Amino acid sequence: MCEQIRTFVNWMALLGIPALFTIIVFLFKTLFRTINNIEILQKAQKAQMRSQLLNQFDIYIRQGYIEQIYLDDWMNQYKAYHTLVGDNEVLEVKKTALLELPNHK
Repeated sequence: MCEQIRTFVNWMALLGIPALFTIIVFLFKTLFRTINNIEILQKAQKAQMRSQLLNQFDIYIRQGYIEQIYLDDWMNQYKAYHTLVGDNEVLEVKKTALLELPNHK
């Protein structure tokens, strides 16, 4: 371990302050770019989840019933979406309507 520390200190002395500053700036730029990409992906995921929930809702309302396994699946998706987004009046109304549907033809 002590040898590794010496090697690290020697590399730092060899590189100097300007190189260290450049490395730190590069790391921060990369970090901010990654954070921005994650935020974009999170927005896309929220939109995809909402679209899927609404499409499935329309299918079940048209057929007039929802089997329990599909209701459970829809509710799991809804809970995940709710965790990401928070309260959503539109989907809350849709959830209530699905819960009132019979679970067989």
